[in-house]
Formats: sequence, structure tokens, C-alpha cells
Amino acid sequence: MKKIFFLFAALLLLVGCAPQQPFVQPAAPVDLPANSYADSSVTNQPLRVDQMPDVAEKRGEFASHQSPDLAKAFADGMKLCNYKKTDEMLGDILVRAWIFNSERFRIETATPGTRISTVYDQLIVHSWDDRTKQGVMLSLNDLPLKEERVAGIEIPKSPEELMSDVKNVVCVTSTAIGEDILDVPGNVNFVSLGTLAGE
Repeated sequence: MKKIFFLFAALLLLVGCAPQQPFVQPAAPVDLPANSYADSSVTNQPLRVDQMPDVAEKRGEFASHQSPDLAKAFADGMKLCNYKKTDEMLGDILVRAWIFNSERFRIETATPGTRISTVYDQLIVHSWDDRTKQGVMLSLNDLPLKEERVAGIEIPKSPEELMSDVKNVVCVTSTAIGEDILDVPGNVNFVSLGTLAGE
């Protein structure tokens, strides 16, 4: 019995004296999913454009599947692009674009405290503040008549305007981009403007 007790005491002493490895938090993955505007598979929360990781353009390098050509992304379609855009009121802002084609795409713009989502479905534009759940719905034909903004962010009138004053562009082809990128949430209060207001 004494032998068993001494063996047990020796085992406890050895375990207690073994070097302990510090707990290291695993690094977050660098690549975001292509449909991260609604992906909750990892965190159960939608990923935000202001949580985008550092990407290759900051090192002046691009992988073979990356491109700094935003115009080509709109021409080709099926692209996910991250970039910065200069806003006259807010300075540099982060933007993520899901491009189905040049007439149907979605952009998310990071602003302090919220995110502005804008969906272009041919001539109809929905833009809303994810924090306040307030938004506008209007026709692209009405945009040249207005300087329409949502939460301080001007709604671009076309891909060409969207591409002005951009930098740090990284685009990748994504087969996960489908028409669901054009879905608008049912819990947002949209106000119809311009010609849509009369319908």
C-alpha cells in the first residue's frame, strides 16, 4: 500500500513540475469568405467591412488570383473587391464590393459606428444604415438630380463614379457571388424617393 502511495505522490510531483505551455490564441484567418456580408458560420455575426484584414496590396504584392483592376472587375463580373475610397467629408473609408455584373452589385462602406450597405439592381438602388435600419430606395435616373446620402455617405451614381478616388484595390474572382447579394433586409424602413415616391 505504501508503494502505491509513493508512486502516486511521485506522479503528482512530476506532473506539477512539468513545464507549462502558455495558451496562445490562434490567429484569425486572413482570407474572408466571398459572401461574408451574410456569413455567420464562424462568429454567428455578419463580418464587417471594417474588420477586413491587411492584404497584399500594402506590401506591393499580388497573388496570382488577385487583381488591382476595379474597372476590369466590373467588366468581368463575379468579383469580390476590397479597397479604400476618399470621401470629401470623412476622408479614407473602407469599401467592399460584391460584383455580379456592372448593373447588379452590392457595396458596403465602413463608417465610424456603423456600416452603409447599398444594392444596385439595374436601375433600382437600395441604401441603408445597418445601425439605425433606415434607408432609401430610388431609381438611378433620379440620382443625378440629388446629392443623396445615407449616414453621411453619398450614394454613387454609377460604377464609374464608384471607381473614382480609389486606392489599395484587391479583387478576386468568386463563384460564390450570386443574385442573393442583391437581397435587401426586411427589417429596414426604406423611404422611396424621386420617381419611385409617386408609385
